[in-house]
Amino acid sequence: MADKPVAPAVYWAQRDDVLILTIQVEDIDRDKNRKVTLNEKSLSFSGKGGAENKDYKCDITFFKDVDVEESKYNATARGLKFLIKKKEKGPYWTRLTSEKMKLHWLRTDFSYWKDEDDSDDEDQQRDANLEKLMAQMGESGGGLGDGDAPSMDDLDDEKDSDDEELPDLE
Repeated sequence: MADKPVAPAVYWAQRDDVLILTIQVEDIDRDKNRKVTLNEKSLSFSGKGGAENKDYKCDITFFKDVDVEESKYNATARGLKFLIKKKEKGPYWTRLTSEKMKLHWLRTDFSYWKDEDDSDDEDQQRDANLEKLMAQMGESGGGLGDGDAPSMDDLDDEKDSDDEELPDLE
């Protein structure tokens, strides 16, 4: 008897016009039999991945409708990354799913999260990250890739306070 599929960790954040969703399953990019179905009301995923090559499955019924034609996703070695366009631009959704119950596998992605009432200058870095992500996905609905190595230009050659020698214990 086959094992029952488990729910992968799913991380999400939003802006007034887009949802940022990550389904975290290692090596999912190698699974050619994975299934991803996105429609106006829901997202369905199933596939194999991880160190034990487990079966994963999740179904998300959205709080409101999304625009399938304007949405994109890409498979990487760490999981599936989605940019899902909301059908209506406007106030933030109160939750991702239509269900009011807490789903143990669904978590907030604080690396992309921005509160609706945050001022524009407070979160320029997070917005820059989102813009970079969108640009990497490209027009074809893919192209996230691994990206470039981070810049090390902002690091100083000077010693930090933790580089100083410690005094002997008495």
